[in-house]
Amino acid sequence: MVKIVRLLAAAALLVAAPARAAFYAAAGKADVTPDLEHESAWLAGFGATGRKATGVHDPLYARALVMSDGKKTVALVAVDCIGLYREDVERMRRAAGWSGDDKYLFVSATHEHSGPDTLGLWGRFPGVSGVDKRYHDRLIKAVADLVSDLSSRMQEATLAAARTDLDAHGLTRDLRDPVVIDPELDVVQVRPKSGGKPIGTLVRWSSHPETSRADDTLLTADYPGQLCARVEDKTGGACVFQNGIIGGLLVPDSDHSSEKQFDEGKRLGFTVADAALKTVAGAPAQAAPEVAWKSELVRLPVENSIYLAVLPNLTFGHKIFSHDGAPLPRWKAFYLAVRHLILFPLPERLRPWVETEVSYVKVGPVEFLGIPGELLPELAIGGYDGKYRFGFPLVSPTNPNPPKLDQAPKGPYLREKLHNRVAILVGLANDELGYIIPAYDFQTTPTRTMTPHPPGTHYEETNSIGRSATKIILGAFDELLKK
Repeated sequence: MVKIVRLLAAAALLVAAPARAAFYAAAGKADVTPDLEHESAWLAGFGATGRKATGVHDPLYARALVMSDGKKTVALVAVDCIGLYREDVERMRRAAGWSGDDKYLFVSATHEHSGPDTLGLWGRFPGVSGVDKRYHDRLIKAVADLVSDLSSRMQEATLAAARTDLDAHGLTRDLRDPVVIDPELDVVQVRPKSGGKPIGTLVRWSSHPETSRADDTLLTADYPGQLCARVEDKTGGACVFQNGIIGGLLVPDSDHSSEKQFDEGKRLGFTVADAALKTVAGAPAQAAPEVAWKSELVRLPVENSIYLAVLPNLTFGHKIFSHDGAPLPRWKAFYLAVRHLILFPLPERLRPWVETEVSYVKVGPVEFLGIPGELLPELAIGGYDGKYRFGFPLVSPTNPNPPKLDQAPKGPYLREKLHNRVAILVGLANDELGYIIPAYDFQTTPTRTMTPHPPGTHYEETNSIGRSATKIILGAFDELLKK
């Protein structure tokens, strides 16, 4: 009898004791290369029209790192494509069954410039979509299936994270004044708790994947594909690449001659991959990091006259609203586009608004901030004092219209508002709305074609949703981080 009482008491203590904290992870990839025999592929990223793909140089993948603390689960997915709209991400969430409070799907695009049009902007003719619906549906399903599969086979793991700064020379440069280059390289690695090779490694770095040329017609994942291949070869685990703060325009510091372009993608990818593995090699592992996230929906006015002219394309990937908050019918999107072109400009009272998402993820000591576009680096890290110019002139001496730096915004800048040492700003996350530009230097005015450009470096305005977006998005992040 005494023995039974003791057993019951021990059982009661076990029930009353808190469950042992644990951490689980899985990582993997799915091939999302277009099947050129059955799917069309108009290559995106350069100019106003697409380039019809003639072959495959290297495969495209969707890669994912899934992590859970037993209560909440987050999947960090990166897709080798020019970009994905918010409604694409919502479709992925629904297909994977990840729409509840206990799971969060965070999707970013590597922004490579020789993959299929996934945004409806690079078809055979300007203003005509190049999206192949069969391929697009298959891409959505591939991501959903990958996340579902990985979440069903997670193993107990630990997490290690580290960061460093890379010298920009030979790696990346900034084409827009002022020259501000984000040097931060962030690395997150999940390892089996029982020991052995890493389960997966996430690498975040900032530069447009443009080692390929504007006249190329071969599908390629560019340097992110080479980077991930290198990490996977060295570690045996999957690799996820997240692009960072690439507006401005941060591009590879590479040789674009036709003889060396693919070699340059390999050189760049391997260099950053090796630096990432060296950075994380000695990082201590945390056994039971907590997983948490927050996200908010925000609405932005569509001010770019080119975007207004192709407004039906925006409805392909976004919920569009009238100024009074009512959903915009699709027929009205066509009507407003035609009215805008014929009776330019579209009155402010008729201007549509687009819904997007800002997001925050925390996994133990690591923070992720999801930015729905291409943020100019100075909005994230400052650098108006020349701190991040890496020996390049802060403002080109030949610039006929230099930015008025005395009007530039003061800090604290976005990166400073994240307090963890490893705080990862991810571009093109859960949406792609183009460049997010400081208002003081947003000089292009809305004409029918957004041309002529002001003198100097002002290409980015033509691929931005508008001047007002920057203040609204940064304000939304401030509110998100306060909660």
